[in-house]
Amino acid sequence: MFDFSASSDPSTSSTSPSTSPSPLTVPDTDDIGRWLAGVEERAPSLIAVVVIAFVIWIVFHWAIKLFTRSIERGAPMSDPKTVAALKKAKIRLPQQDDIDARLEAERRRQRAHTLQRVLNSALTLVIIIIVLITVLGVLGVPVGPMLASAGILGVALGFGAQSLVKDLLAGVFMLIEDQYGVGDVVDLGAAAGSVEEVGLRSTRLRALDGTVWYVPNGEITRVGNMTRLWSRVMVEVRFAYDTDIEAAREAMIDAVKAAAQESDEVRSALLGEPEVAGIESLEYNAIMLRLMCQVNPAMQWDVQREVRREMRRIFGERNIRLAVPGDAMVIDEKPAKRAPRIRDKRKHDEQPSDDDGRPLPPPSQDLDGDGETD
Repeated sequence: MFDFSASSDPSTSSTSPSTSPSPLTVPDTDDIGRWLAGVEERAPSLIAVVVIAFVIWIVFHWAIKLFTRSIERGAPMSDPKTVAALKKAKIRLPQQDDIDARLEAERRRQRAHTLQRVLNSALTLVIIIIVLITVLGVLGVPVGPMLASAGILGVALGFGAQSLVKDLLAGVFMLIEDQYGVGDVVDLGAAAGSVEEVGLRSTRLRALDGTVWYVPNGEITRVGNMTRLWSRVMVEVRFAYDTDIEAAREAMIDAVKAAAQESDEVRSALLGEPEVAGIESLEYNAIMLRLMCQVNPAMQWDVQREVRREMRRIFGERNIRLAVPGDAMVIDEKPAKRAPRIRDKRKHDEQPSDDDGRPLPPPSQDLDGDGETD
């Protein structure tokens, strides 16, 4: 077995006992035979360890399965508690069609299965390590030096792979909390775009210009999900000071209604009535009004474009003027009757100079000195 003495000589060990353990030595055949000598007597203990470990594994495996199944099932919208919470928060959920419902169910299923695989792998690894250490202890193998060596190795690996462990833990908690999923448009601080892949170590985004971003989960300090449950249209317009506020407000609301009449996509995306609360700000050259309306997830950009197009038409029809910056130059829109004559070349007359080259004043046309040109 492991040798902790300073010397193998009995006489030396009796006169000068060792004060510090020697390095670990490889066990020989005698040590292995000594450990296996009483296996028959220790068999009940070994069987008990294996049975207890198996029971613990079954219990935790069942708990993990229940946990991930609840994530996969999600919160049913017909649940009274869910309906009461949404009504209290004044949130109106969109009416999902069959395709959206299947995509949402598939997203939950993938997230639940990923968590189940990770948790089951971690559980199996922990159970195996505990069983191995317990069996070695029952056989009489000194596990103390082994645990000390494993602890030192674990510390070294922890310092070397701390960023990887941080990414994995952040990925697990992100999946548990369901912060975002494939297809969501998110802002992760370092990058923003549509989520293409969610992993335990990193998240892959596709930006608007087509750039693919790989963001480590451990480096994500904030998440802004722009397509979670519902989105909001927000259009801000600055009007001139002499504009009728009620007329401008009605024109903005009528623009939403006109966009819904012109486009079936806009009409199906709207989840509520548009509202313009009032004057949002008084600026030095404008009065700002803000239009807001709830829409289906990821539809706010399409609806905003259609609403702005209708606003431009309605403002022109009702003669509602927008604000002009104070340092802007206003040019008469009426075309000139005759184009101005632009002279690019100037005619320079020769200026007389004296003998030293200094310029002389132009010759006077007043010959009689009465102050008038003759």
